[in-house]
Amino acid sequence: MIATTPLVVACDESGNDGENLLSGGSTVFAHASVTLLPDEAAALMEEVRARTRSQATELKSKTILQPQHLVTAKWLLSHPSIDGNASVHLTHKKYFVVSKLFDSTAEELAHELGYDIYETGVALAGANLLFFVAPRSYGTAWDMLLMTFQHFMRAKDADQAQQLLARLIGSTVKLLSDENAVARDVLGTVFAGFSHLGSLSRLQLGDGLEERLRTMDPLISAVGAAVHFWASISGKPIELIHDAAKELTPVKIEWAKRSLARPEDIAPSRQGLASELTDVRLVDSKEDPRVQVADLLAGIGRIVGESIVNEQQHPLGPSLLPMASGASLWPIPENMNVENARQAMLSQF
Repeated sequence: MIATTPLVVACDESGNDGENLLSGGSTVFAHASVTLLPDEAAALMEEVRARTRSQATELKSKTILQPQHLVTAKWLLSHPSIDGNASVHLTHKKYFVVSKLFDSTAEELAHELGYDIYETGVALAGANLLFFVAPRSYGTAWDMLLMTFQHFMRAKDADQAQQLLARLIGSTVKLLSDENAVARDVLGTVFAGFSHLGSLSRLQLGDGLEERLRTMDPLISAVGAAVHFWASISGKPIELIHDAAKELTPVKIEWAKRSLARPEDIAPSRQGLASELTDVRLVDSKEDPRVQVADLLAGIGRIVGESIVNEQQHPLGPSLLPMASGASLWPIPENMNVENARQAMLSQF
């Protein structure tokens, strides 16, 4: 049997506040991945440096995002070597928290009862319903509930987690007392699955594990999405080269390898969608032009994403969005409809 040479994918990120999703420095997390050859990436970076007249030791995205370099950014996004060799995964951070709340409760309850709500689209529809309808139903009280959930997931120890869970339960019960709230039914489904939050909290705290599980860090899901995307279109195992990130520890890399190899453990409908991650090499971005290109794309992706969150049009949007990953974690009103959500889930694979 002839071994398949892995496809080398270089990655970088922008807007990473770790698990501090609701009160960090950015509303959007962007993760870019490229399959450029080293010489191709070096040539791109040399041209960008010449066009921006940058004297910096390492040219970062903040340079190309300056208004006077808009033309250079457009040039980069439309360069032939980028076409088909780049993907940008966008995470709307608040939507990520809402999705995590739904998945950690309602989806876990459905799984316990033998239902795969990923396959039917109910999981995606439920998260979008919560995101769009709950704020209209509950106003600032909904934001406070989400912040409590984030604090609970980031608890320092078991005592703090228990206190925050009690506060979360109390806040949810109070919201559910409004019988006229449009979001009441879907929030009730979430509340019914609260019994699963205790076990998740223990994993987050690292109880019985080599390391604490950090499921609220969007980097983990973005890395998984990048591996699955490139493995799907290339048919090859994937080797990642990633800018140094403290969350990508050897233990978590092994977790990622196992999860990607057995997606059916998450949901039966993902049977047959395995991806092979052979290795993750963490590098200093100064040493690899492919990672530097990924940094530029991630920075552009974050700025474009933030403009969308603020309901504004960014001049780089039309050039960036065609390379946005279909697995991006982004709220879409149409996906409140279960059938639309089901089709959206199918299109990701």
